[in-house]
Amino acid sequence: MQESRDNSIHKWLIIAGRQISQQLDQRLASIGLNASNYFYILKIHDNPGLTQKILGEKEFIDPSNVTRAVKQLIGQGLIERRSHPQDKRAYQLVLTTKGAAVYPQIFQILDAVEQTLTTAVTAQGADQQHFINALQQISHTNNDSNN
Repeated sequence: MQESRDNSIHKWLIIAGRQISQQLDQRLASIGLNASNYFYILKIHDNPGLTQKILGEKEFIDPSNVTRAVKQLIGQGLIERRSHPQDKRAYQLVLTTKGAAVYPQIFQILDAVEQTLTTAVTAQGADQQHFINALQQISHTNNDSNN
């Protein structure tokens, strides 16, 4: 008889990830963003002039997903593309005034969600930093096996 996987770590990580994404989607909707695109604003703010290619490589995002998100954020007036001074084939990404204005709002939303997660973790008697360390180690497991 095969053992049930109803209480497996991977199952609960997937479910938790979906729930967190849904919660982020609901909260970010008030500023016209979602769980799939808010971090582009954060990355571009922290790295003005970043190219789409470098953004995708640094964040392990498929180029087509970067292109789609950038196009959407440009359409919303949150970011813009500027010609790269050294590479005429590339474009640098920068926040617009509107994009810069939503940046602190994103942090307010992320802080609220983080507080909910921290409460859930510590209510179980877990140490937040150890939990984060375990998640980081799990995140790097796949990268290590591919190298």
